[in-house]
Amino acid sequence: MKIAKKAVAALLATGILATATGCSDMSWSFKDDKNTLSIGTYIYYMAGAYSYAQSEAQSNSTTEAATTADGATEATEPIDVLGATISDEDGNEITGRDYILNTAEQSCKTLIYTLEKFDELGLSLSSGEQAEIDNLATQGWSYSGSAYETLGVSEDSYSLAYAEFSAKYEAVFKALYGEGGEMEVTDDELEEYYTSNYVDYSYIPINLYKTVESTDDDSDSSSSTTEALSDDEIKEIQDQMDEYSEQLSNGEQTFDEVDEAFMEWQSLDSSTATTAQELLDNSSAPQDIIDAVKELENNKATVITVGEDDTAIMYLVYRGDINEYTSNLDDENTRYSVLTNMKKDEYNDYMDEQGSKLEVEVNEAALGRYTPEELENKMKELEAQSASSEA
Repeated sequence: MKIAKKAVAALLATGILATATGCSDMSWSFKDDKNTLSIGTYIYYMAGAYSYAQSEAQSNSTTEAATTADGATEATEPIDVLGATISDEDGNEITGRDYILNTAEQSCKTLIYTLEKFDELGLSLSSGEQAEIDNLATQGWSYSGSAYETLGVSEDSYSLAYAEFSAKYEAVFKALYGEGGEMEVTDDELEEYYTSNYVDYSYIPINLYKTVESTDDDSDSSSSTTEALSDDEIKEIQDQMDEYSEQLSNGEQTFDEVDEAFMEWQSLDSSTATTAQELLDNSSAPQDIIDAVKELENNKATVITVGEDDTAIMYLVYRGDINEYTSNLDDENTRYSVLTNMKKDEYNDYMDEQGSKLEVEVNEAALGRYTPEELENKMKELEAQSASSEA
């Protein structure tokens, strides 16, 4: 699992920056005595912040929508992204314009701090890791490079702000929270988090409908449709699934044993069961399954039905005991995934806080030229070009 830098770092400027005045060099945005960021890096972060602000403004808009001929909906008037009021991660309500400026500035300072912390910790990238960065940057640029160039972002700026930053940000995380790190998480602490927050669950689905094949004698073509099972067929399935649930809840059978019995009952060659140990709020399981698991005690089962008629599916849902799976933490990938979930928010806040403390020089002339309004104009040009090419 990769550490994902939070999309909305909305700490407001604190006024501790040294300001560059009368500077005519428009090539850079922020710098200190060790690192200089290009203006393209700043624009890259502005663009990401604009996209987020646009999404929030649209979701918060009360503008009436019109329906097009093909059934799609579209706003009757444009959304004012820069003037819209949105909430940042701290719950503060600010305009989209301020959000873009704050986020781009904070992202640049966090990037500079990441680069410096990476060097301070004596970290380095292997040839394989560097190749991965180069490949990530190349693939991303091949997909969206022309758009970024229109905005004023070079490939080098893109590579630093996206690929290199992601790799070094993750490396610093591992160094800080790993064995011997400044913020080391012990085995006991990790296990405590795992058993307190993760859940072991399993479920088996069975359709309450069947597929019916039909043939058109005139055209000699075939088609298929679905139809709901009869009440008697559904009752038979319900009775059997309830029996499995009771066996699990009473401890008469393990889930694996019930799964084997289910396969035999349904004449299946392979299991259709799903089993996972994860954070339920991050689960990809159907929401009805997640809700059912949350209601269960450990080592208990239930039967639920989702949908109706020719879409209905019955599920046997079982919640096990996560304490029986602490050995999962012996796997390096699982351990890192759990550590990430445990500390990513704390880490993001810490890195932003440290970045905001840096005394950096700001190229006010360049930032004054590349405004949110200028960015918005170019974003609209790109949207118009995209719409035109799809027409």
